[in-house]
Amino acid sequence: MNITRTPARQLQTLQCLRLLSPRPHLSLPSRHYSSSDGSSQVDFEAIRAEMLARKPQMIWDVMSPTNTTLLNIALADFIPISCQPAFYRAGGKYINYIKQNSWLPQGHHFVYFPLQKTASKLCPDGTDPYHSPGGPFVRRMWAGGSLEFKDRFRLTSSPVVCREIIEDVSIKGPEGQEKIFVDVKREYRKDHDLYKTALKDLPMQQGIAERRTLVFMRGLSKEQARENLAISTQGRERIVKAPHAPDFSITLTPTPALLFHYSALSFNAHSIHLDPEFCREVEGHRHLLVHGPLSLTLMLSVLRSRFRPSEKVWKIDYRNLAAIYVNEPMRVCVRLVGNEDEIVEGKTRKWEVWVEGPDGGLSVRGTAISLKENTKEEKQKKEGEKKKQEEEKKEAEA
Repeated sequence: MNITRTPARQLQTLQCLRLLSPRPHLSLPSRHYSSSDGSSQVDFEAIRAEMLARKPQMIWDVMSPTNTTLLNIALADFIPISCQPAFYRAGGKYINYIKQNSWLPQGHHFVYFPLQKTASKLCPDGTDPYHSPGGPFVRRMWAGGSLEFKDRFRLTSSPVVCREIIEDVSIKGPEGQEKIFVDVKREYRKDHDLYKTALKDLPMQQGIAERRTLVFMRGLSKEQARENLAISTQGRERIVKAPHAPDFSITLTPTPALLFHYSALSFNAHSIHLDPEFCREVEGHRHLLVHGPLSLTLMLSVLRSRFRPSEKVWKIDYRNLAAIYVNEPMRVCVRLVGNEDEIVEGKTRKWEVWVEGPDGGLSVRGTAISLKENTKEEKQKKEGEKKKQEEEKKEAEA
């Protein structure tokens, strides 16, 4: 598919990027202290303490069929029909055809629970200041994370909520090249479960448990951005390949239109997905970057096509190893680990899932555990067999 590019919006100035602190959610600006040689250094302990003290962020939404249907439409030209959700394959391609009791496809929760802040309360690059350590650490990337599906949501237009909290903050790297890793915990629940558990400091019983790791790096000078751009244009020096061939894979080329649709559906204004000029001149990337959650959504979609009836993802862990760029082919791969071709109720299967860039090297790498659920018919059959055994036992005792 050939997409005509539209002119990039005006680039925000580097001076604006340097003025990230103070921000609306922060009570203190970036913390510095003076060393013995008179240079200014960052007080990482103060940054960590302040970030861990931030209160949980609550994001409310309604679980309607609109967002998931639009995501299916956005992906329709990029993935085969076998990778689409069951209700889409059954004819539910438009909102008015979706049955109200349909399940939310796994991975589609990313286009719900949108960030609900005005433009003036965002960081200059369009991201959420809640996760940010503040200047000079203004460059943000998605390093990886995990998902655990404890329960699923139905598309009943019922209220749902995401509770988000910063779980840990760590600093890695030599002085002057430090990276701040921010571990964020997100819990997606039905609203009634929130009142039963979270507000009483009890563990979540139902819903989706997610952990994501964001990494923040120092801003670049114009010269540093040009150097990074030159390196990015040449491609990776070190290519790491998957150790095994996949059982199944698809290849697609993400377009600017796909990235725009995903940004709009997830209410994501991060400039690295929308503004080519920003990518080149501020971040030093050769083009727009594919969203971390979009690559994860694609991995879950391809994995879904390999499942038996009633089989679902229970857990998935993943790491983003290299940037995935727009207008460049990406290959999404899955491989079943072991010989567990048949799956029975309550039994799990392990999968390797990964994304390769145009050079064949790993860009995303993950592992998933699938689990077979009981269908309604299977539950009724088991209950009937149990009841019959109890009646036979009573007759024998009589």
